[in-house]
Amino acid sequence: MPVQKLLAKIHIAKKELALEDDIYRDILYRKFRVSSSKGLSNSQALVLIHHFKNLGWSPYAKASGDKLPQKKYDDQKGDIYSATPAQKRMIEAMWHDIYRGNEETKHLRQFLFNHFKVSDIRFLERKTAHDVIEALKQMQQRRAANG
Repeated sequence: MPVQKLLAKIHIAKKELALEDDIYRDILYRKFRVSSSKGLSNSQALVLIHHFKNLGWSPYAKASGDKLPQKKYDDQKGDIYSATPAQKRMIEAMWHDIYRGNEETKHLRQFLFNHFKVSDIRFLERKTAHDVIEALKQMQQRRAANG
């Protein structure tokens, strides 16, 4: 079991990244084959924290009292119909887990256009973003079931 400080960082990162519980648990299972962060070793907990940092989480910004660094897509906050920046970041993170290869962004755009008739992640509406997330979850489940 990881030390309490690492568990605290993991849960703070989960909250600040606005990860839904099922996405968080899916990450735990796919990366470490555990259903709870309590089942991680210290080294696995550090790997998970590093993964959260790659998703844009900064553990020091709030502790120092500084303004949080701007995360990707935060400058694109649009109207009430636009996908939230958190949804866009989640889609990118899920796509990265599914498709790791050259021209990752290009292939994400092709996926969005072929299945949802949206040319770029910037133009997603909130409901469509939810549908994309659900489709990506299903892709991850099929991938986990096949190997």
